[in-house]
Amino acid sequence: MTLLGKLVSLVSRRTLRVEGHVFAITPERIAIAEGVHASLAMAPMLCAAALFGRPEIAVGAVAAFWNCLCDPQGSKLARLKTMAIFTAMGGVVMLTASYGAHWGYAVSIGTLFVLVFLCGLTRSYKPSLGPMPAQAGLIASLAVVIGIASPQPLAGALEHAGYFLLGSAWTMLFCIFLWPIPFPQSACFTLATIFGRLEDMVGFLESLDCRPGMDRQGWTQFDTVYRRGVRMSIERGRALAAHDARNSPDLGLGIDAAGRVFSALIAIGHVRRNAAKAIDDGSRPLLQGLHRLLQGVTERVQHEMSMPDALIAQADPLLRQAADRQDQTASAVAFAARAVVRLADRQHAFAMDPETPPPAVAGAIKLDRLVWGHALRVAVASVLAFMIGTMLSVTFAYWGAIAAIVVTQPISANTWLRVLERACGTLVGGMIAAVLLTNLSGPVVMAIAILPLAAVTVALRLVNYGLFVVFLTPMFMLMSDFIHPAEGLIVARLTNEFVGACVGMVASFLLWPQKESNALTAAISAAIAANMAFAAAVLRMEGGDQGAMATVDRLQREAGLASTRLEVARERMLLEGRWRSARLERLRGVIVALRTVCAAAAVIEVLRSGEPDARDRQRAHRYDSLTAGMLEALTSSEARQPVHSIEMPVEMPADDLEQAIQHFVTVFDVYLGSASERQRVSV
Repeated sequence: MTLLGKLVSLVSRRTLRVEGHVFAITPERIAIAEGVHASLAMAPMLCAAALFGRPEIAVGAVAAFWNCLCDPQGSKLARLKTMAIFTAMGGVVMLTASYGAHWGYAVSIGTLFVLVFLCGLTRSYKPSLGPMPAQAGLIASLAVVIGIASPQPLAGALEHAGYFLLGSAWTMLFCIFLWPIPFPQSACFTLATIFGRLEDMVGFLESLDCRPGMDRQGWTQFDTVYRRGVRMSIERGRALAAHDARNSPDLGLGIDAAGRVFSALIAIGHVRRNAAKAIDDGSRPLLQGLHRLLQGVTERVQHEMSMPDALIAQADPLLRQAADRQDQTASAVAFAARAVVRLADRQHAFAMDPETPPPAVAGAIKLDRLVWGHALRVAVASVLAFMIGTMLSVTFAYWGAIAAIVVTQPISANTWLRVLERACGTLVGGMIAAVLLTNLSGPVVMAIAILPLAAVTVALRLVNYGLFVVFLTPMFMLMSDFIHPAEGLIVARLTNEFVGACVGMVASFLLWPQKESNALTAAISAAIAANMAFAAAVLRMEGGDQGAMATVDRLQREAGLASTRLEVARERMLLEGRWRSARLERLRGVIVALRTVCAAAAVIEVLRSGEPDARDRQRAHRYDSLTAGMLEALTSSEARQPVHSIEMPVEMPADDLEQAIQHFVTVFDVYLGSASERQRVSV
């Protein structure tokens, strides 16, 4: 596992720039054990089908594979609930679809539409940090298509549903109870990714020119690419720790330490970038020492080893070296080193944020417009793709319906990217399938080839969708040939993928498309509110108060995530062909200004040791009022209402944070419109 851990860390560093996109690569989420689980869960049903000459039994192997895709890999109760929901849904819809298709083409089309729509109503579309396991509703809609493609009288439909339930129930028993996975591989990979990126962030920071006005492109890259990449990997780790009881104790402490180091690096970057004069090289040895310290942490987690006393001994000289200097960079380096020391010292733990709510418990399904609108869109797309495939007499026409269901996304830009990933994956996977279909013969040999492909597919399901499709394509082509042998599978696959992709694209762009401008306004509002809340909280924070520090850490996380989501929303609009929009170009300035506000506030957070005075509280209150005025101006911009003016109190300190706020308000006013069209926000 050491070699694999090094490979994961290496790949994660090379994929830093794609963070925050639907085509992101997250190598720390490779799941080798889960892949082996899936292969072994599928084996009994697949072997039985081969040995008894009953290919319909392989429907149970398909159900086992799908249930493994739905497995959230958390506590036993959470896994059991998710997989049981899929088992029940899949069994019911497959029975209904197969029996409904028995009554003729018109009934099968109506059944397909209704069942896919109902499955879509059970899905949710909350923003996630990187790839997550497939939801039961999505996979159940695929079972609908399989049922429609296998019309049977009631007895035959019950038999198919029975094989499905048997394979899915066996998967739950095997994966959850008979052979659970106890080792913390995913936690080690996650920490190796996070600290490896922090290590690179320090190295990049050290290479930047710290003279005023120099290397602006490099500093912009530091403030966007590096900060976004580290923040996203940290939050993916938090999500893993929140739902996986096996890994949360070790992973939680490591992520807390990484969060503190990240805050220190943001503060160092802000101080060095905004210095009034060139900084001497006295801080460079401190950065080199911090780089070596983080490298030591990365090496330990790659080897799945605990943090030893040697790591504390490595941090002590760095702390003494920082204590000899009185500048802000030295204080921030000491802040980061102390976070690593507390990680190595297992007797200490970071304070928990008292305002952080426990993980949300799934409640009643809220059928808002996004849910039912997209369910209707997907149902129409699946029906159109299936009808086109059957009218053209394409072999396995149901593949086109499956492709349409998978590629159709609530936001059209996401559909376009999913089509590209699926097209590339299908092309490569089709070539693999061609080689296998040419050289394999007999059900037993076919089953032996399917199982390792299934293992690799499940292992990569959270890493990257394109890689997932590369191995999914030959696996399901072999499975289809195993159950229903046919000629021309390669051409049929490519044709169906083309039909499904085209229908999905048309459905996403023409059928009740989401208003991206409204989503963009919401993202801007969220980013402004989160970053300004962090700035105000920092001014109110009392030095040494662990609870207050934890609260501020949470607010900083929310600010970073909100800024990242705003960046992604802007890039989605660019992908939709709006690259010449002057509004989006001005928005880029707003995002950079928000990052500057967050960095200036991080400097105060890292360096503060005393109590806030009256002026600090007054500034925090003013920032709250300023935020309210800006949000009101943003939401009422179409009505051309004037922006509320917030007067600047006398004798307000013009520190970095205040200057960042002033610059942000100026850029925000430019984004809203020219000064002749609306009043400026006064600071």
